[in-house]
Amino acid sequence: MPRKDLLTEKSVIDFFYMFFSNLIKKGFGFVREMILAFFFGSSIVYANYLLLKTIADFFSQFTFGNALQANLMPKFTKLYSSNSAVNLENVFLFTKKISLKLFILSQCIQLPLIWYVDIENKLVFVIVSFILGLLVSINFLNSIFLTIFQAKGEFQKHSFATTLNVSLSTLLLYPLVLMFNLIGVVISRLIGVITLSLKYIRPLLSQKGEIQANLSLRDFNFNVLVLGNFANILILIGRFLAGIDGSNEIAFFSYSIIILNTVLTAVIMNINTLVLKIISISGSIKLTLISTGLSLLIGLGLVLFVDLFSVDIIAFVYEREGGAFNLSDTRNTAFFLKELSWSFIFIFMATSLFQPFFTLDSAILRKNAKLFIVYLVVALISIGVFLFVQSYSHKTNIIIVMQFLSVVYFLLSLLSFNKYRRHVA
Repeated sequence: MPRKDLLTEKSVIDFFYMFFSNLIKKGFGFVREMILAFFFGSSIVYANYLLLKTIADFFSQFTFGNALQANLMPKFTKLYSSNSAVNLENVFLFTKKISLKLFILSQCIQLPLIWYVDIENKLVFVIVSFILGLLVSINFLNSIFLTIFQAKGEFQKHSFATTLNVSLSTLLLYPLVLMFNLIGVVISRLIGVITLSLKYIRPLLSQKGEIQANLSLRDFNFNVLVLGNFANILILIGRFLAGIDGSNEIAFFSYSIIILNTVLTAVIMNINTLVLKIISISGSIKLTLISTGLSLLIGLGLVLFVDLFSVDIIAFVYEREGGAFNLSDTRNTAFFLKELSWSFIFIFMATSLFQPFFTLDSAILRKNAKLFIVYLVVALISIGVFLFVQSYSHKTNIIIVMQFLSVVYFLLSLLSFNKYRRHVA
């Protein structure tokens, strides 16, 4: 069979491994959210936890997922394309050093936030903050080596590892919340990431090769990190805005985003990961256009489905007899689900169109990424000034920010794709 056919066949198999593992993970994710909704509903305690977790999640956008893939996937793909075994000792030492700094930095932001928002039961939230910091650190280490699995073409192992993490933390959630209440939520996640490290990352580190892989801060570009994960950063901006006033709107926002983000991570991101890997080798433009078209169709289908069944969807997922999540919570969450679904059409297409841009030569990539960040900063300042001089409701402000930034993100993705097309033409 020709090499091209082999590549296509393997890509299809890889996609199905990632797609079905993500369906399993999203299934466990739904169960997790059902448990959280049952115990906490839209309580202020849970809203404060979500606000604190937003800070940890913000760090994760620079240390986990697409952001790291965009920076490291081309480097390690080329390395493993010519070497079957690579010594990763130096990569581990670098990762361990950065993980410690991430933990300290996360605490420097999270702990003052606890006092700023005037959260009750401060000791509980200090413990939660400490564990969230550990999660940021360990997730960074895991993400580096999970990206290496993908660069090696071991998508099956990557799928099994991430599925183990999510499934274990979900299965432990109910008993741990019963025993430790809110602290049990973060303990369950901590057990999941530690198990992933011991089961999959440690054996990878034991593999020794003649070629020594190195990693340094020069391999990471902040501007690329932002662009590579701006879809999630955009969501976190909306979530932070929803919770900064001390209300429980952040709970409704988060419950709705879980459903919308399922499509983004289970389908769109899977396609993008495979596209990024193939483009790193072949430089195909047609593949990006196909994935963008699929993203548009999926987005339009999502909007239509949500418009027809938003209340039913929320009630089915979150409402349980005897639980804290009630009919009023369903209506408030359904509002966000319907309004935010339009933003995700642009987010879906933008994440697809940005993929080729990340495979450009590092000098070209850094130069253009810096320019795109300037555009984003101008957009953020503009929407901030606009909302400051207006007198919209808090809910309306959240929707405006999400819709405006999603359109800006899409426009930047068009510019990025044009840059790529011009440089490879």
